Amino acid sequence: MTNPWKGISPGKSKLISEKILNHDFYWYVEDRNNNPCLLFKIKNQNTPLPQRNKLPPISYIKFHMITQDYRYLCVELMDKTYIDLFGEFCNLLTKTSLEIEDESTALNVFIKKAWRWQSLLSKTKEKKLSEEKQKGLLGELYFLENFLFPIFNKKISVQNWYGPTGASKDFEFSKFQVEIKSKRSGSEPTIKISSSNQLEILKDSRLFLCIFGIDKSESEESSNLHDWCEKISEQIFNSDFTEILNDFNEKLNKVGYHEEQDYSEDNWDIKEITYYEVKKEFPKLVSSEIPPAIANVNYSIYMNQLKPFQIEKEDLIDFLNDSNS
Repeated sequence: MTNPWKGISPGKSKLISEKILNHDFYWYVEDRNNNPCLLFKIKNQNTPLPQRNKLPPISYIKFHMITQDYRYLCVELMDKTYIDLFGEFCNLLTKTSLEIEDESTALNVFIKKAWRWQSLLSKTKEKKLSEEKQKGLLGELYFLENFLFPIFNKKISVQNWYGPTGASKDFEFSKFQVEIKSKRSGSEPTIKISSSNQLEILKDSRLFLCIFGIDKSESEESSNLHDWCEKISEQIFNSDFTEILNDFNEKLNKVGYHEEQDYSEDNWDIKEITYYEVKKEFPKLVSSEIPPAIANVNYSIYMNQLKPFQIEKEDLIDFLNDSNS
């Protein structure tokens, strides 16, 4: 893209568009170091300014407030070698807010979008996740939102989400662990176990297994992966732990999810969820019981053999509540 700051004198600004818009954005050149900036003009005196912990800590980019004739949120590039990517980043930020009438809402959307900087600035062009990986991630996001967020705070919940990191369990707490499996509802009643550590019960803790039946859907109630990630991002952003958004986004990136990937045609419904507690008698192959000469264990379990270990959703929720007391 052409350099939008070319010809702008230090300390001066230029309106991005002459069209009638809901909000005013300016290209601006900072007057001390001649750094390129983007300004979000805050016209309404009643619009609350963002708290410091709501502003994302992005390498080479500084978010701060400045006051001239009006108050402005300033997005300043601290390293001019990234000016091309910064220009694209600024254009993306402004597009997210232009059509939102309420200024306070638009400002929040602008800031929340900035928290997704890893994928936006790295310009990742990886292919979108396969359907199997989408379903797997959806199961983990569902558990995060519907089981952990209501009981533990957002920070603890995200910090103990280990599925994207390649750990043996998807969620690991000191008193319990949870492994998530996703499949097509009504499909062959087997679940795949990918390692000898996945169903290993740790000392002085309990292990739960949640099996999600997830299908593609065209119903209005269905959602795609992008919808899920945006919904949870917003919940974290609006909590007291906005800083954990960085950790959440990094984990999404480790899975292979990036915001610019197109998931609009892949809508999903969670049809069923079955809950189990993995006990000593649970059918499994675990590292503590396998000869050390055997490696790379993976196998499948028939779900119709797991009835004795099935528990109700309420039993799991009661345990989670007790573990947080």
